[in-house]
Amino acid sequence: MIGLLAFLLWINIQSFWALDWSSHSELLTLALKYVVLVGLIYKCIETEQHLRMFLWTHVLGCIYLGWIVYSTYVGGRFESFGGADINESNAGALQVVTGILVGGSLFMVGTFAERLVLFAGMPLAVNALVATISRSGFLALGIGGLSYNLFSPSKFRWQVRLLSVLAAVLFMLLTNPVYWARIDSIEEAGQQVEGVDTGSGRLELIQAQLRMSGEYPLGCGHRCTAVLSRQYLDDRLLTGEGQNRARSSHNTIMTMLVEHGVPGLILYAMLLVWLFRSVRSLIRSQKDRKGLLPALVPAIAGVIGAIVVGDFFVDYLILECRVWFIAIVMVMLNMTATAACANEQETSAAQQSIRARAGIGAATAGSRAGAGGKEMREGSR
Repeated sequence: MIGLLAFLLWINIQSFWALDWSSHSELLTLALKYVVLVGLIYKCIETEQHLRMFLWTHVLGCIYLGWIVYSTYVGGRFESFGGADINESNAGALQVVTGILVGGSLFMVGTFAERLVLFAGMPLAVNALVATISRSGFLALGIGGLSYNLFSPSKFRWQVRLLSVLAAVLFMLLTNPVYWARIDSIEEAGQQVEGVDTGSGRLELIQAQLRMSGEYPLGCGHRCTAVLSRQYLDDRLLTGEGQNRARSSHNTIMTMLVEHGVPGLILYAMLLVWLFRSVRSLIRSQKDRKGLLPALVPAIAGVIGAIVVGDFFVDYLILECRVWFIAIVMVMLNMTATAACANEQETSAAQQSIRARAGIGAATAGSRAGAGGKEMREGSR
């Protein structure tokens, strides 16, 4: 919360020199809403049942996105998910990836009916991911799945391995040559290849953004990359018509550096450090426990890994899904600390009870010994 409030304060200060005041004011309003949202999620989710309901809502939402694709897809890259922040292929793909990872954990601890729903719904979600033909979504799924397997508790490991194999088979069945042709372009590493979109324009954009950051070390405000792009990029790299031709940032890290300056980049790095330490703490604390939280640990590790990977390829600064999982990490840390405190209190109470019983026993034995000595003295007289 301190970090989120610090970012809110910083973008408020940036309002004095933001190049695109309209866009910057929208970010300021949205950031304030996100801070409130994190607080609400943290305060409202008090039990594991609350957490399960929240995550089920997210997973069902991703399955619904899959249904939208299934019922409306006519070819090409699917861009029509609708809704805030996900109305383009890359953001929609990342949203679905997080739902797939969380769905795996809910499947492991779910009832028969819940598993049946997930068994029927997950193919729709995977198909939605494939329909986006998103390279960043593919990499996010790969890193997320790898993290899921690496950080799964030992008692769930065989289930995780089995689900991973089934997920891989399902993914392969739903893909097609068009999908793999675009994914294979990752191997070109941004080199210019005629007739192939290798993302080379993004490398030129990053170079331009480095020059922008040199001129604006404190940032130039939200969406200022697009404002400055006409000065730093060739026209062939711009999109739009007439005076509206511009190029927005395609990298969250560069967005933080250019649009929010060195302080913004430092805050982003602090967020990553906090997430890493928090997930590591959850992995250690839930290692030998039972219930929902241990099953969720690999999903949270996978989701965080997927979002960070996505940050390298797409501007996800205002992605609401990120905010949800920041709050979920806070909730899980709170639940873990509360459970540990309760266990300590139970242990302390048990030890006090043992000591009390031992004291009573010692006192009883002492009184009996005293009574026996008195009888012996009387007998002696």
